[in-house]
Amino acid sequence: MGAWDITVKDLRIILKDKGALFTLLALPVVIIAIFGMSTGQMFTSDEQSKLIKVCVVDEDNGEVSEHVVHDLSAIGGLKLEKADTREQAQSQLRNGRSNVVVILGKDFQNRIDDLDMADVFDTEHGKLAEGLSAIDMHVQSGPEFAAVAELVEYVVLSAVMRVVAPEVIKRNRLLSRMMDRMIERHAAELQSRGRTETQPVRPHPNIIYQTLVPAFLVMFAFFLVNVMANSFISERKNGTLRRLQMSRVSPVQLLCGKTLPFLFVSILQSVLLFLAGRLMFGMSWGKYPAMLLPVIFTTSVSATGLGLLLATIVRTESQVTSYSTFLVVVLAGISGCYMPRAWLPEFMKNISLATPHAWALIAYQDLLTGDQPNMQLVGKCCGVLTAMGTAYFSVGAWRFRRFEYPT
Repeated sequence: MGAWDITVKDLRIILKDKGALFTLLALPVVIIAIFGMSTGQMFTSDEQSKLIKVCVVDEDNGEVSEHVVHDLSAIGGLKLEKADTREQAQSQLRNGRSNVVVILGKDFQNRIDDLDMADVFDTEHGKLAEGLSAIDMHVQSGPEFAAVAELVEYVVLSAVMRVVAPEVIKRNRLLSRMMDRMIERHAAELQSRGRTETQPVRPHPNIIYQTLVPAFLVMFAFFLVNVMANSFISERKNGTLRRLQMSRVSPVQLLCGKTLPFLFVSILQSVLLFLAGRLMFGMSWGKYPAMLLPVIFTTSVSATGLGLLLATIVRTESQVTSYSTFLVVVLAGISGCYMPRAWLPEFMKNISLATPHAWALIAYQDLLTGDQPNMQLVGKCCGVLTAMGTAYFSVGAWRFRRFEYPT
């Protein structure tokens, strides 16, 4: 019997263990599916579910207010719908049907008529210094946008100024003529280039799933340590591990045979999660999808190496549960699996580099979210993951040979 025979034997055992297969293969996909259904962004073929929902109440019903609403609807990332009353709009905000409410008051047109060019060009000191309330406009953000309420108001104010500024300038005949000439010249240039209307803006890939799916992938890759340690405990209890030690199989062959099945399962798990991300969320695999393969492989190497090390430390099922849970939860938290690494304080980012999770996340982030991935950085991450996996395996092999395993 050689290493490959042991690998085949363990693969058959894993395939028969429905609990292990569910934990390693089905559970990650199920959790991602639940996450997709809870956000309403599962199996979507368009970008509608990823837009910020804005409810607009136009109490003025004037020509300028209609232009403002039209310009807001043209902003990428916003999905507008109208409400008849403020109460109706606020009700939609409370029940989560809308993220933001924009109200154009009855006095909107009159406030616009009171503006002059000084107010438009000097918004910090003119009548617009008070913000949108100066023109009888009000913006209310839901709880999920409370932290960026000022940014939302700024976006709305920018859209308003695109409409209001020309209206104010038109009152000055000289500037109005200059503006008309500029518009005519610009239209002529577009026509000469064969463009009669604005080109549509290409939707950007949803950065949320480009970050979250790899985070789930890395976290669940290290669930392997639990299943792997339990496998060793089971073999020790049944006495098969001892008999293998007493056979002609060398310790290295034995450990390779025991490790390879879990390496294969870990790679399969990662591939399934990326497929789930593509099918459920329409996530992109980046500019160079093939470069994901070495990251998947080296992450699996580090996970299986850590699993072997843990298997040589634990002695009982209760130790497997407590030690593996501690490793999975704590290492995932330190590395940035629970939240984007960009949100971590600088000292936490430095500490996280002691975990294989962090290096895998850095590589995935660069490949999936960067316009031009840094292949040198990706290669470095793969090298560190391989080194960590080799170190875990070496220490585990040393402990395995040194330890007396009872039957």
